[in-house]
Amino acid sequence: MVAKGNYGYAKGLKRKRMLLMLVCFAFILADVLISLIFFQTKKTLFVVLACIMAIPFAKNLIGYLMLIRYEPLTPEEHEEAIRLEEKRGTSFAYDVSITDTEGVLFYPCVAVYNNNVIGLRQAGQSERKKDSVTYLKKVQEGPPTKPRVVVVDSLKDLGRELDRLNPPKEDQIHADLLIAERLMELGF
Repeated sequence: MVAKGNYGYAKGLKRKRMLLMLVCFAFILADVLISLIFFQTKKTLFVVLACIMAIPFAKNLIGYLMLIRYEPLTPEEHEEAIRLEEKRGTSFAYDVSITDTEGVLFYPCVAVYNNNVIGLRQAGQSERKKDSVTYLKKVQEGPPTKPRVVVVDSLKDLGRELDRLNPPKEDQIHADLLIAERLMELGF
């Protein structure tokens, strides 16, 4: 499985949720069928086990349904993001999700650079940019410094934002790592 923050993480997580959901469903179905075929009743321990297996089935079903709307960067966009990383000497976090009681927002690519968090908004996800920025500002609750948060609509805009920034100093590099850690804690 791809590590969190790397390109392909969401796709792997979606595949994992689907596989676990299917395994749980097969187990539930097998338990109920065994009870009905061999014992001709639903009042067996097999049905109780099937009911218990409904909990992880539901958890994985919900996790899968939450990930359906997410669309990662295309391979061409990923190549462009890699070129931006190499140009600025930084690394991006990919497939970032931020959860809230209201729902989930996905960011295909997020750059943490010189006390700035620049997130690439998924096309068509939240029509109001203000909502996307509000979600991403949750990263400010963790580290001691409050980074500037910007949400952009394209990789070109992300590159322009990075070009406007000065290279970070040594102490800022460590603070950026703390911000990136906090960013990975906000989603699933």
